[in-house]
Amino acid sequence: MIGWAVMLFASGMALILAEFFLPGGVLGTLGAIFLVISGAIGVYYYPDHAFFIILAEAIGAIVCIVAGLLILAKTRAGKNLRLDMEQRTEEGYIHMVSDLSLVGAEGVAMTMLRPAGTIELNGRRIDAVANGTFIEQGQQVRVLEVHGNRVVVEA
Repeated sequence: MIGWAVMLFASGMALILAEFFLPGGVLGTLGAIFLVISGAIGVYYYPDHAFFIILAEAIGAIVCIVAGLLILAKTRAGKNLRLDMEQRTEEGYIHMVSDLSLVGAEGVAMTMLRPAGTIELNGRRIDAVANGTFIEQGQQVRVLEVHGNRVVVEA
């Protein structure tokens, strides 16, 4: 009967390892069930060694999971799961900083804001969003808040 326990243990480990390459939960769940059954068989037939059987299964499961993660990290599928490149300015990435100096500034609506449109502040054209109301073209506006590149104005 110990042969069944060892076979179920090895099968459970293999299924958990296979779960890393064929994700979906089925193989990992079956692997966990096989581990529990093999532990139950081992404890049932060798109750004096129950602690060591459970400890060995726990260590085996942890080793299998760590090995799966390490192996997965080296595969093409694993490399597709993580971002390896940094976003640099030279490569076109632009970090948007909120221009808080615009808050409280007054300007003119160059287009209708319903709710989005364009305003002019100090000779600069800025895309803006009205604070819930329709704003006519040519109407005076005041900047309420700035979040990144989102400028919220009111008439």
